[in-house]
Amino acid sequence: MNELVRCLLLALVSIGGGFVQRVSGFGLGIFVMLFFPHLLPGYAVGTAISCMMSMAGSGYNAIRYRKDIEFRMVIPLICAAAVTIPIAVHFSAVVPETLMKRLLGIVLIVLSIYFLFFSKKISIRPTVTNGILAGGLGGTLNGLFSTGGPPVVLYMVHAAPEPAVYFATIQFYFALTNTYSTIVRLLSGILTWQVLGWFAVTMVGWAVGNQIGVKVFDRLNGESLKKVIYTGMIISGILMLTQ
Repeated sequence: MNELVRCLLLALVSIGGGFVQRVSGFGLGIFVMLFFPHLLPGYAVGTAISCMMSMAGSGYNAIRYRKDIEFRMVIPLICAAAVTIPIAVHFSAVVPETLMKRLLGIVLIVLSIYFLFFSKKISIRPTVTNGILAGGLGGTLNGLFSTGGPPVVLYMVHAAPEPAVYFATIQFYFALTNTYSTIVRLLSGILTWQVLGWFAVTMVGWAVGNQIGVKVFDRLNGESLKKVIYTGMIISGILMLTQ
């Protein structure tokens, strides 16, 4: 693929990712991973860039809303994720790319079905054990696909006493775990100067998409947008399984 074309496509996808995140409140990693594996030379590179994008966005929000962070709430999740992230990153770097794309297809289908039909019906008690399980599963999905949000969101939405605490605390969790995951990828040799250059391109796109989302936020139906995205996830997942 021509490098200029690659950068333009990465920027366009990242605009969409920034827009989706601003309008729906989450989903950056899920959205961009629908496209990154097809645009970048290596599945691991796509997950690395998606992870760094999430790290930067969550870090910004965590700093901005730091007064509402409940640090004790995330200790079990972070401890569990610290164990599973490096294992998952190593796994994603050594297994065949075809297998990773098929696994991602399965994950996209499962996540979309969960969000479409079960996200408002399932609740998890905020115990230490459940926090460890949610953090471990989230860390695994983070390291494999940069889509580690759903298990943690499911736990945190019931553990946080109010929306402001939930938002700030989960942003802190994502910032910390994505930073850790990025360091693991750096030590694994996945991050190169070329990869960092592509990351810079995606962040320009993310900033544009975020600003567009700010301007049209009040005019869009967030729930309808989510349904469109989840349907796209199912289609993309099926294509990844059948290709």
